[in-house]
Amino acid sequence: MDKMIFTMLNSMKNVQHKQTNNAHEIANVITPGFKKSFSEQTKSLDVHVDGALNSRAMPISKATNIVDMNPGALMISGRALDIYVNDAGALVVQGPEGQELYTRRGDLSVSANGMLVTGTGHLVIGDDGPITVPQGTNISIANDGRVNMIPPGSHLEVQVGRIKLVNTADQDMLIREDGLYQLEKGDLPLDGEIRITPKALEGSNVNAVDAMVRMIQLSRQYEMAVNMIKNAREVDAASASTMRLS
Repeated sequence: MDKMIFTMLNSMKNVQHKQTNNAHEIANVITPGFKKSFSEQTKSLDVHVDGALNSRAMPISKATNIVDMNPGALMISGRALDIYVNDAGALVVQGPEGQELYTRRGDLSVSANGMLVTGTGHLVIGDDGPITVPQGTNISIANDGRVNMIPPGSHLEVQVGRIKLVNTADQDMLIREDGLYQLEKGDLPLDGEIRITPKALEGSNVNAVDAMVRMIQLSRQYEMAVNMIKNAREVDAASASTMRLS
């Protein structure tokens, strides 16, 4: 009887983990460039004590956190510093330790100290490091990542930097706690073939309807596990009563 109880308890724990991730996806369904990043691998763990006749086997699930790089919807915003990275490309940003990390979030802006940053405040990396945007007007981004502007007192457009773009195709991108992506080892090289769509944003690739259906399914799975434990308790009580009568 305890085999079934332990199996159901482990199932409930796994369902709770999935519910947490699903709730995270639902909360970010309107976050620009958000990617689903939960995949699960399950294996059997055998527990055996030498000299004992009974053994236990229970499923163990492990999340891989590999990012689903399928693109979200292209949304035209008309804002000069909004960009949509085409195909499997990604922006390069500076991590908290100065390392290169990656994102698909394209709601860029110029910080108070003149640095080009993402919507989460991470520095955007160019060919020569973080991109500084001097004071000027008509700041724009070309489809090859060039950042242009018109300096004060001039009517000619000048280039102040170029966003570093990389290709994530056929790469396992892992998500970090801060929402940025990284490779398990090493960095991705600059890819001059990656293009962007200016004045547009990428929507989340989370399907709200699918996420809501998954939430209902997980709730039912949890309820079934609870009912199985209740049934096991009733069967155990009935067996004990039968033993006392005999």
